[in-house]
Amino acid sequence: MIGCGALGRIHIESVARIPAAHFVAFCDVNRAAAEACLQEFGGRYATDEVDRILEDSGIDAIYICTRHDSHASLAIAAARAKKHIFIEKPLALTLEECEAISEAVTLSGIYLMPAFKMRFYPLVQRAKAFIPNPQLVLGQMMDNRWPDAYWAQDPVQGGANVLSQGCHTTDIMRYFAGGDLSTVLATGGAVTHPGHPCLDLCVATIRFSNGVLGSWVQGDIVTPPLTSKFFFEVFGDGRSVQLYDRLKKAVFFDGKESWVEERPEEEGFYLENVEFIEAIRENRQPSVTVHDGIQATRMVLEAERSIRGQSSRQFAGAAEGRR
Repeated sequence: MIGCGALGRIHIESVARIPAAHFVAFCDVNRAAAEACLQEFGGRYATDEVDRILEDSGIDAIYICTRHDSHASLAIAAARAKKHIFIEKPLALTLEECEAISEAVTLSGIYLMPAFKMRFYPLVQRAKAFIPNPQLVLGQMMDNRWPDAYWAQDPVQGGANVLSQGCHTTDIMRYFAGGDLSTVLATGGAVTHPGHPCLDLCVATIRFSNGVLGSWVQGDIVTPPLTSKFFFEVFGDGRSVQLYDRLKKAVFFDGKESWVEERPEEEGFYLENVEFIEAIRENRQPSVTVHDGIQATRMVLEAERSIRGQSSRQFAGAAEGRR
């Protein structure tokens, strides 16, 4: 584990529930955080030196749960060290960094899985199966206002709300739509943090490469109590699904009858870790790949281009990793 903060600890706790794997080393710039994880979860050592992790032949995979601006350099170094990679979202903050990660992964032959936990929520999977070929997908992630001093609000370390979290929403919209970005037209700005250089509100209309339409809302004005922070709708061939209550509840409509399905808790963190570990043990690509990380970030960056007055561009048929 590289990055022993709150999110890193969630993944450590998830892996602790999986008999097939365990963490052997913990690394953090704050060595005390790494030492605390070693003491609590067991392992061989704690360190504040990334190179020690990279040079350890007894390590099969590395988790990168650090601040966003360090993702690219750490992922490239891990790939070159022939370590499989689980990396928290976003893959990186720029498309160029995403492409550099992809190139390193391809050259090394290792597997990389971006941490898009929402793909693994059982009701998200159920909605995908219920409407496999939609005509319209709507995605909303609306958070409470981020504190000014929050690290993810920092323009360098985190990129603020739209860039930091937007890839979660765009990834699920891509997953439901079944296509990559074709065009996007967006509006927004620094609404809750006036004068900030990064976006905290985005409202976008999207066309995917297969013709599916999408509507995306991202921001930190306030979390709505009716839908919760995460809310998605999928429409297709007379059917619909609404996912809400942090994706623990969904209303399904088959054209004649509607019903509600519920899950008792959020399961995404645990299930994405199960998938990553199974993929490594089975020597296969995980179900979420570096391509998905690139495409989710690309959608966010192209929406930002539109907001800042640059024209939307066509992507259908474009090679991965190329503008």
